Amino acid sequence: MRVSPSSIRPLPDRFFRGAHGFTFLEVSVVVVIISVVAALAVPIVKQASREARSTTVANDLRIFSAALQTYARERGDWPAGNSEPGVFPPGMEGYLRTTNWARRTPLGGFYTWSPNTLQQGQRYRAAIAIASVGADKISSDRAQFVDLDRKLDDGILDTGQLRLGFRNQPFYVLEP
Repeated sequence: MRVSPSSIRPLPDRFFRGAHGFTFLEVSVVVVIISVVAALAVPIVKQASREARSTTVANDLRIFSAALQTYARERGDWPAGNSEPGVFPPGMEGYLRTTNWARRTPLGGFYTWSPNTLQQGQRYRAAIAIASVGADKISSDRAQFVDLDRKLDDGILDTGQLRLGFRNQPFYVLEP
């Protein structure tokens, strides 16, 4: 069946009255609701992300500490010399090969072995530091460091095993 253009009749006006989309008020209410939900969700997502980073670093430090202590028990002393960030301490390749030592930390920077290190005027016999490397800087989020410290020890960055040292870079004390 063919329809000719002359046989098409226009729709009556009653089909178009009041059916032209959303009002400004309705759109505004939806935007406000979305904004409130986003404002509530963003801090929760940030906190979850901060906690995930802290948990990963805390687990890494516990694993590294156990490996370094095993080395010290077997050999009678800590590994010699400072290592470059992300490079295994001398003699530790077999102990740390399957760990995250050589990878970038979730806080930025890389792990580094720091025996006989001077931090904030105090000398520590054995410590693991997180050091910035070139453009790969460590986070400066103090809340991140406090969260990490709570997972490892006392939640106070001036006492306990986790502390802030040179340029506020975190270090984990194995032996004072």
